[in-house]
Parts: sequence; structure tokens; C-alpha cells
Amino acid sequence: MTATLDQARDEVLTVFKTAWELDATSQNIPVLYWDVADDIPDSGAWVRISMRHLGGRQATLRGATGERRYRYTGIVTVQVFTPFSEGMVLNDALATIAKNAFEGVTTDPGRVILRNVRINEIGPDGQWFNTNVLADFEYDEVR
Repeated sequence: MTATLDQARDEVLTVFKTAWELDATSQNIPVLYWDVADDIPDSGAWVRISMRHLGGRQATLRGATGERRYRYTGIVTVQVFTPFSEGMVLNDALATIAKNAFEGVTTDPGRVILRNVRINEIGPDGQWFNTNVLADFEYDEVR
């Protein structure tokens, strides 16, 4: 199966949203989506998720049907923010939930592959401690 840009984004965000809402630790933590103008909470933990395309190329020559396969790649970033004064326990737990949501995942039906999932502690950011969870993604579009 193949995906379009919209379908790939929806599938990846659904993978995250499902895992986030199922875990008792994270289910009440606000999620800000980078394309929605929500205000940053004044207190407590919160996360922001974004999905950015970084590259694309033609992956195959034209086949018997006249279609070509185009491969797109990018990165999903989940920015985890917890109050700086509260230590790392909640920050680590939330980063782990995000990491586990993406590790070893290929979405269905669009076949978006998520790999190279990693945690990157950024450090203090004003009143917050910031940790980023990054995952590379790849999918094909046939046209």
C-alpha cells in the first residue's frame, strides 16, 4: 500500500494519539499540535508534536501501468515539557511513552515506516525541562 502526504501525517499522529491516550500517566497531559494555535499551558506538563518532511525522490522507473513510486522521508518530533522544579521522573516517563509509541511501527494501510526512534534531552527552557523524542519516517506514494 502507499500513502499520500495527508494520509501519512494522519496515520503517524493517530499512532501517537492512541498510545498517549491509553497510558494512565499521559492521558491527561495536554498535546499541542504544531499546526493548531493553542496556548502553551501556564503550569504542569505538556507536549508538542510535529511532523516535517525532509526529503523526497523518485524511487522506481515507470512500470507496466505507467506509474512511478516516489519515496518521502522526514522526522516526527515530540517535545516533552515538564516543570523544571519537579525533577526528571515525569519527563522520563512521558518521553518513554512517546518513544514506545513509535518504535517498530509500520502504519496501516499507508505503510508509513517509523524507525531510528531516540530520546534527546534538551534541558532547561524557562520554567520547563524539555526532552525531545525523535523518529524518522518513510513512505511511498505511487502515481
